[in-house]
Amino acid sequence: MIEYFEDIKKLVSRQFDIDADTIEEESFLSTDLSISELDLEDLIATIEDKYQIEIPQEEYLKFHQVEDIVTYLYENVDQP
Repeated sequence: MIEYFEDIKKLVSRQFDIDADTIEEESFLSTDLSISELDLEDLIATIEDKYQIEIPQEEYLKFHQVEDIVTYLYENVDQP
């Protein structure tokens, strides 16, 4: 099974220069990780490229915590 949380944690850490040890599934994107709406769009583009999916805007606007992204990936990415 793909570990989406670990992947997202690495992406967020690398893309926004955030210490990976501070990123939890319960972390709020805006308040805990200081990810703005524009930053979120950049992150979504990176995730879409990595997983070869398209995440509709109405979906990613619902992403408030890291776990929201992880849950979306588990429910929408075809796993081998």
